[in-house]
Amino acid sequence: MKRITYIIAILFACTSCSDTFLDNAPKGKYHEGNYDMGTAQELLVLATLMDGYNVFAQQTWPVTAMQCHTTDNSHPGGPSGDGGVDFSQFPTMSFTPANSMFNTYYSLQFTAITKANEALQMLKDLEEANGETAETRQYKAEAYFIRAAAYFRLTQAFGAVPYVDRVMGKDEAMADQLSATVIRNKYLPELIGVINDLPPLKEAVSSGNIGRATQNAARAIIAKTYLYEKDYNNCLTYTGQIISSEDNDLSTPYAEMFWEENEFGPESVWEINADYKPDQNISIIGENNQWCLMNGVRGFPNLGWGHNAPSENLMNDYESNDPRFGATVLEHGEKVDGEEVVASNYQYFNRKAYCRKSERSLYGRADWCYGYWSNLRIIRYADIVLMHAEAACETNDLDEAKRKLEMVRARARNGQSVLPEIKTTDKDELREKIRHERRIELAFEDHRYWDLLRWKDAMEVLNKPVRGVKVTKTGEGKWSYTQTEVATRTFLERNYYMPFTRSEVENSNHTLEQNPGY
Repeated sequence: MKRITYIIAILFACTSCSDTFLDNAPKGKYHEGNYDMGTAQELLVLATLMDGYNVFAQQTWPVTAMQCHTTDNSHPGGPSGDGGVDFSQFPTMSFTPANSMFNTYYSLQFTAITKANEALQMLKDLEEANGETAETRQYKAEAYFIRAAAYFRLTQAFGAVPYVDRVMGKDEAMADQLSATVIRNKYLPELIGVINDLPPLKEAVSSGNIGRATQNAARAIIAKTYLYEKDYNNCLTYTGQIISSEDNDLSTPYAEMFWEENEFGPESVWEINADYKPDQNISIIGENNQWCLMNGVRGFPNLGWGHNAPSENLMNDYESNDPRFGATVLEHGEKVDGEEVVASNYQYFNRKAYCRKSERSLYGRADWCYGYWSNLRIIRYADIVLMHAEAACETNDLDEAKRKLEMVRARARNGQSVLPEIKTTDKDELREKIRHERRIELAFEDHRYWDLLRWKDAMEVLNKPVRGVKVTKTGEGKWSYTQTEVATRTFLERNYYMPFTRSEVENSNHTLEQNPGY
């Protein structure tokens, strides 16, 4: 069973000192003199950082809607009314600035930014009083990491957003709205400059400081940022540093990657720690971690709500006998871990989010757990290797690209004589092979939609019907299966960025410029 670290106690003792949401413009509050300098302030800094980390664990309705229901990999898998009208607009891409899900996602990222800025301000005061230490340097590095990760998400979804790098006064006007590139060029040097103040993964695990920023997690955010900016050489630099480090590898079998016993293993680059308190039905760190709940089998006793169900579009894209199919797709009627999984609506579900019976029983509530204890694997090593392959291909180092592509495919084979080695010498063909590999390897891990956007493939790929297989019980022990069109979306040019909600624009006195087309 997962152990609860000292961080949890600190978090619960101190989170009442911090805001949890931003009401209007992105601001934060810092009250000097509410605590003694020294240890008490250090604990408050840590608690504030934990609040920032916890934002990235918010795998609830808005995240599922924005990152899953907009792709060709999956479909909602539940009744059309699930999650309300705002939620149901995403499978068809019919959302408008009135959709509240955007406000939630936007505000969450600024909550993380506010927490980072508050921590940096407190650390400045602490260092002025007591001097800089290795611990305060690590805290600062973590704050820069949280701020960079939040801005990466914001620019990914919205493009130009307000940029806030300090604690703002309550009555200050909204910060200037800057382009994605300008913002990235602000947080990149900050994060690059503090990499060495963060621990390697193995050191973090051995010391019990799991779920916090590590050196390779920082390098991953940097590399992803450069990839989005099409700065492939710098992307290669930082993916190369991750690959050459001794922290990560592909030794974990693909089918076992999301098991609890493999949390914070060699596949982990950035992972949010979660734990579960059965008597209160809540996760402790990773609060509002509903990834397994959102993805789990619908209709089977309390395993999930059936969202992010595999589409026929995705399943037809697997190469023949690819072992990752069976490790990714869970079929109605399968017997897993001693139990037959029987769904009520669709035939296929996300196996990566399936909580095994043997795991559920550990928590004393085998009939009602929803996998709240399951860590969120935000960035794993295979993603980094495929990013390296993509960047190498774009810089015309096709041999290096193929070597890295082969690393991922070799692990996927699982010792079987399947998945032939990619040997093409054509750059365009290799590029498509790498993109296909990302779709298959990272299926249901919230990468596909963003990949389609940055490749500018969304107009072609997403303007196609999404199909699923509906299952209906016809009699005792008998079922019928019907292939059906589950979503018909219209992806427009404007959808390359999400809209700001009307409330955000109005709260800014219309200084926040709406994205084109909305």
